Amino acid sequence: MGRGRLARSQKTKVVEHLFGKYWNASTGALDKSLMSLDDVAQAIRECNDLYGSTLSDRNPANFMKDLLRGANASSNWPTSVAAKRFAAVQRTGDGECFEFIPYRPGQTEPFPDAFGVREDAPRYPVQSISIPLVTKSLGRSDETWLVQTAINLRVVETHFAVAAAFPLLELAHLQMGIKLRSTEIDALFLGKTGDPQRPESVLVTCEAKQAKDPLIQSQIINQVRAAFAEAEVDTVVPIGLRTIKGVGFYLTEFTAVKRSEVSALEELTLASDAIYELRPPVKGI
Repeated sequence: MGRGRLARSQKTKVVEHLFGKYWNASTGALDKSLMSLDDVAQAIRECNDLYGSTLSDRNPANFMKDLLRGANASSNWPTSVAAKRFAAVQRTGDGECFEFIPYRPGQTEPFPDAFGVREDAPRYPVQSISIPLVTKSLGRSDETWLVQTAINLRVVETHFAVAAAFPLLELAHLQMGIKLRSTEIDALFLGKTGDPQRPESVLVTCEAKQAKDPLIQSQIINQVRAAFAEAEVDTVVPIGLRTIKGVGFYLTEFTAVKRSEVSALEELTLASDAIYELRPPVKGI
């Protein structure tokens, strides 16, 4: 077994250990669903003692990231926890790590890939010749390079110009890699909509994934809630950005969310999608 797979299998055991620790069989519920960084570090040490595991307890903040990577994210989840119809969502800030959450109605696996690449989605060419060759030579397969490339080539701005469901008058990138209390937003954009003379501000949140990694609804919903908590806007448009190896990006735009709707938001609705083909191709994308 490779080192990465071994670490994931050991993390699966840690999740199962934590769930069992707080599962109340008499009530059929968890006494505690939100796991702190300290909870996870302690569980790692306990599993190392109990099962001879070799996980380090030094960086519990990245604990969930490894479990949720890859097309088989659901297979990394403990079968005993899935049998009780619980998945989890990563939490950040305030010493939090992740939270166990119950399945939604109709959900059949912990981390379904509900928004896989739709091969017959509209396709649009995007130039990449403006990226210097020396920069391209450093390309790698990770979310940072993915987001950096998309921002440099204005892929999100292109989408809202040619294939958007939500009309925008203007769109500007604000920041990437934003760590908030309950989540992390890979890229954040500020848009303007409505009357050009008196436009309203709109935030666009972006969740970025490599080709093999699924978009997870709960992560995107948390981003929307965090955006409303951080800014005085009435509308947030969530998007997902996923690489297609050797081609470019698959962008999924979800139905815009109003502030008055966010407390009841449990599921995303696909509003528009498109494939953006990089010409020429870019290393790592």
